Amino acid sequence: MFKLDKRLESDTILVKELESFQVRLMNARQFFWIVLIPNKPNLTELSDLNIHERNYLMNFAIDLGKFIKSSEKYDKVNIGMLGNVVSQLHLHIVLRKRNDAAWPGPVWGWELTTNLDQEIKQKRSKLITKFLE
Repeated sequence: MFKLDKRLESDTILVKELESFQVRLMNARQFFWIVLIPNKPNLTELSDLNIHERNYLMNFAIDLGKFIKSSEKYDKVNIGMLGNVVSQLHLHIVLRKRNDAAWPGPVWGWELTTNLDQEIKQKRSKLITKFLE
């Protein structure tokens, strides 16, 4: 049975549960940061998914990033996976602007001090929902 890692649960906000993965927002105002989490149990590596699941997840991430980048005029879409702290398989999509707090460095390790307020959470969730329509 699928169980969401406690750190992912506490650091993110559920936007939508799709058939094969959850779409969540990182609770960080500084960055438009999305986390996709496959909902099968005991996944740690991308290779734990079959080829069709992998392709769907990666293509979804690419298409969602492209949609938000063009809709909101971001400069860059970063898609990545680390898994050194949280081993549960999850994929990050981070939209970047040249003037964001961490540019040009990575957002990993950046001190996320401000949570999403209701307005930004709704705006970002609405944009993701629009992509899903």
